Amino acid sequence: MASRSEQFKTPSLVRAAFVDGLFEVQTDDRGNKSWNCTLLIPKNDGLAVYDKAALEAAAAEWGGVDKVKQLIKDKLIHNPILDGDGPQGKNKQSGEPHAGFPGHWFIRVKSGEAYRPTLIDRKKLPIVSRDQLYSGVWGYGVLHTFTWENKEKGKGLTFGIDMFQVAKDGERLGGGGGVDVDKWAETIADEGDAPESTKGGAGAGGLFG
Repeated sequence: MASRSEQFKTPSLVRAAFVDGLFEVQTDDRGNKSWNCTLLIPKNDGLAVYDKAALEAAAAEWGGVDKVKQLIKDKLIHNPILDGDGPQGKNKQSGEPHAGFPGHWFIRVKSGEAYRPTLIDRKKLPIVSRDQLYSGVWGYGVLHTFTWENKEKGKGLTFGIDMFQVAKDGERLGGGGGVDVDKWAETIADEGDAPESTKGGAGAGGLFG
């Protein structure tokens, strides 16, 4: 059975990224469903509270603080705090850094399908629109850490997310931020029905086939 730490609030503002998973349940490659996103932590902010929570859960599961510290040092426990300037902060296909990741640590946070995180605005009101919580917004998270273990990856830790409160706007990063309608759209005159060759998918074959 997995162990978990006590809940804690992020001590400083964190930036949300890949927020689609806070609005729609995501399914991973093992078939597990969860609510999730990524939180970016500026590197000039301390990690002590995150380390403490991770150590608390790991020690409860795998045999005490000293033993766990050695397992972490030997990289026998997967570290849940990742480097935004490292390879895990880059797009696997292009090799380019994910927007907003340089200069930050990042953690992938999740909650089980039956436990959607509470999402609230500055006034503690429920967030009902993705315009309020988009990739790039800053806020505070209420988190915990839990352990996991499987044959493929061994031992690891993950940060669970219980709540996110939006605190201030930030530059949109993409990955769930929506589309700027004014930037991309224009008023289009009604020119009648489309040609028959473009209906029902036939046009695509003509253009690209």
